[in-house]
Order: sequence, then C-alpha cells, then structure tokens
Amino acid sequence: MTLKFADEAADPRTYLPQQSSGPRQAPSQASGRIGQVCEYIEASGFTFEPWQVATFVTALQTKPFLILAGISGTGKTKLPQLVAEATGAKVVIVPVRPDWTDSSDLLGYERLGGEFVPGHLLTLCQRAMQEKDTQFFFVLDEMNVARVEYYFAEVLSVMENRRWTDQGTAISPPLNLLAPDLSANEQGGIDWSGVYLPPNVSVIGTVNMDETTHDFSRKVLDRAFVLELSEVDLSVYGTTAASLPAPAVWKAPEWSPAHLRLADVPDVESNQTIVEAVNALIRANESLQRAQLQVGFRVRDEVALFCLNAAGSAEHFVTRDETVIAPLDLCLSMKVLPRLQGGGALLRDVLVDLAGWTTSSPSEASGSESPSGFPRTDDRVRLMQQRLDQTGFTSYWV
Repeated sequence: MTLKFADEAADPRTYLPQQSSGPRQAPSQASGRIGQVCEYIEASGFTFEPWQVATFVTALQTKPFLILAGISGTGKTKLPQLVAEATGAKVVIVPVRPDWTDSSDLLGYERLGGEFVPGHLLTLCQRAMQEKDTQFFFVLDEMNVARVEYYFAEVLSVMENRRWTDQGTAISPPLNLLAPDLSANEQGGIDWSGVYLPPNVSVIGTVNMDETTHDFSRKVLDRAFVLELSEVDLSVYGTTAASLPAPAVWKAPEWSPAHLRLADVPDVESNQTIVEAVNALIRANESLQRAQLQVGFRVRDEVALFCLNAAGSAEHFVTRDETVIAPLDLCLSMKVLPRLQGGGALLRDVLVDLAGWTTSSPSEASGSESPSGFPRTDDRVRLMQQRLDQTGFTSYWV
C-alpha cells in the first residue's frame, strides 16, 4: 500500500487499513486519572506542564518507547520517577556508558566458562513477567552517550514485532532471539531464552544533544516518541506539600496499548480523529518528499493512535495558563521534525514549504476551520530555518 498525493481531498478508504481480527486489550482508563498525577507531582515540589505529563502517559499507552530530550537539569530523569511514585509503578534507572558497543549490558552475555550473565533489561523483563499487575519503567539515562543502534538494535527489532496473544495482551518475541545458542542455558531455574518484552515494561531514554553525545538515526526516531522538556519558566518555584497525596495505583493494563496498529481500530475509516491525523501526515509528506524524508506507515499508525488515545484526556493537554496544546500539533513536532537534519538548498525548500503549511489553517489537512494552524510545529520549523540561515546547518534538537 502506498500513499497517494493529489490536489483533491484524499479519500480515507484509499490509505487506511482494513480492520484485523483477533483479541484486543480493553481500552485504557489511565488517561482519566492524569490530573491526579499532576497533583502528586506539584505536591512533591516539582514543576511540569500538564501537557507534558499527559504526553508522557499517552505516549507510553501508545508505544512502550519514549525519548525525553532537553537541556540538562529540566527533570528528564525525574519525570519517570515521579509518575512511577504517583501511579504505583516501579522504575529502574540504568546509566548508559560510552563504551556500550553491543547489547550485552542490556540482554546479557556468556562467560568463557559457559555461565550466562543476564543484562539489565533481560533481568527486569523476567521480573515483570512474574509481576504482571505491576508497571515497570526501564530508564536508560543519557541514552545517547553511546551509539544507540549499537546496543539497542535487538530491542528495537523485538519491540516492532509485538503481537496479540489469545488472552488479548501484546507480547514480543524472546529478547535474545538472535542468540539461539543460549536457548538451553538455564541458570537459577530461569530459562533466559524465553524472556520477552512483556506489556508491563516501558523503555524510556533521556538524552542531551551536545558535542559529547551521538545523534539519532531515523531508524531510532521512527520507533520512538520524543518529548522535549527544554521549556523552562524559572519564575515558577514550586511548593512542597506537608504531606503527599496517596498514590493512585494503576494496574499494568492501564498502561497497555488498546491497539498496536490502525488495523486494530474498529471503524477506522470513519474515525474523525484518525482521518485528521492521517490527512495531516499526507500533507506533511508533500513537503518532506522533496528531500526523500517522508514518513511511512509506522509513523502514520503511531501518530494516529496517539491522537486517538489523547482524545480521552484532552483537558490535560494544556499549559499552566490554560493554553491548549493540540495532540496532533505535538505529534507533528515529536514524530516528523526530528528526522530533519543537515543543510543545503533541498532542506531549506522543505522547511519553507512546511512553514507555509503550519502557519496557515490546518483545514487543508484535516477539514477543520480553525485558523490556528500548528503553532508548536511552526515555532520549531522557524527556529530550524533560522539556524540554517545563520550556520548553514540545522536540526530539531535544542
């Protein structure tokens, strides 16, 4: 199936998938409790915008891989800890080392004597398989001080091959699928070859983008949501409450996706939220294809499903001063713009064309009559244009 670009309005039936059959997880109820998480975080003396918390939750409900980006000291590592405290989840933080050149630190390795040493992620997943009602956050701190593709490629591959079980949960193939020689290696009564990425494990990476770190490839960016935490209001001090609210314990299924892809969504062709998201991406691709940077079906599905999940918690996609942050606008910034990097006239043409669209009404993309366009996406596009003009090079990252 290919995307078709045309002058006339697109017919959703030509680009939306047919519904697949099979068991499905019940829709998550976690989004209706985001307000409680925001209250807990504020009572803890920390400051995050409501839309940042809502994006964190919604992204993980859509896909278990989230990248938190931004300048140092903005709470990238603290946010998963606070959300875990507020929801009864458990968090494991593993600092990434610059010398990680393969997956052994995550998935394990075999010593010369034949003893298998499980890695950090494999150990956590084995535990999560036993504690199925508990959500686990696996945080890779400073994820890009090593090249992500070197040590994370197997995990990305496994994550993309999740499937529904007969019980209606989404599981992956075994994490050490690429090391079949370990299949008979049982240690402490555990068959590590059977450990998979269970639905109650979410992987979160924190990143700084500076001269000491590595850029992300499009392979990684296509497979992750990117939440940027660089917006800082130093005039907000925060106040620690005398006592914290009791955590509202979320069961693991509340974090699990209701759908893995658009084909799982009932009546997908008539869902207005999905149609608006897909039409916006079709219009974005008209600009991106000038430099062969267009997005594919994976990004389409993840953007549409994020917007679908966000619809149930729209009241939390706001700033502290009640300015509305549209989930689709966020998605265009999170999933489309990070793939733009470099210099030259071709990229300049892409940015100019994107700016002309994001500034105007989104009506051509979504049928909406709103004159607001996509302000967050537009602001970042114009910042990228400015950098390109000043230095001859640009990227999404602050």
